[in-house]
Amino acid sequence: MIEKILQADQKLIVFLNGLHSPFFDVLMWQMTKIWFWLPILALVLWFLWKHYKKKLGLILIFSILSIVFSDQISGLIKNKVARLRPTHNTEINQQLHLHVFENGDVYRGGKYGFVSAHAANSFSLTLLLIYFFKPINKRLRWLFLLYPLIFSYTRIYLGVHYLGDILCGALLGIGCGLFAIWGYEKLNKKL
Repeated sequence: MIEKILQADQKLIVFLNGLHSPFFDVLMWQMTKIWFWLPILALVLWFLWKHYKKKLGLILIFSILSIVFSDQISGLIKNKVARLRPTHNTEINQQLHLHVFENGDVYRGGKYGFVSAHAANSFSLTLLLIYFFKPINKRLRWLFLLYPLIFSYTRIYLGVHYLGDILCGALLGIGCGLFAIWGYEKLNKKL
């Protein structure tokens, strides 16, 4: 059963990674970087500050803790599971379209990819944003889901993660986000 899932994951990455174009090659590379998202993050911070004022520091602390936990746990899982990234898998890496830097170096990511830290971190942060934006705008807050979906897809597009890496990273991030929300609620009741 697991072998079939792993084979399907390999076929899917080859297919999805193969859907590339020069325009999207540049865009996806840029979108995988955090600085690309900074203007949106600045706007989000402004909305949070405007609504929460004095609690913004506490919100930022729990947001940062959630990202740190998801990032560190994903790193531990990567080293324990030791599943090679598609770019390091000799069965399929020649079939992948990879990002090439101006100096000719090829972006392959680290050796192991399960679970995706990009997915874990972005889903963790998004869960917190959805939670904190509920009193600000109940409908708008669901737009935040676009961020981790796009951010995570860039990793598949670039050939450095399987869909399974992304899905499990998302689950890890959601778990860390829920834990951070729980911690925030507990501490906020005491303040």
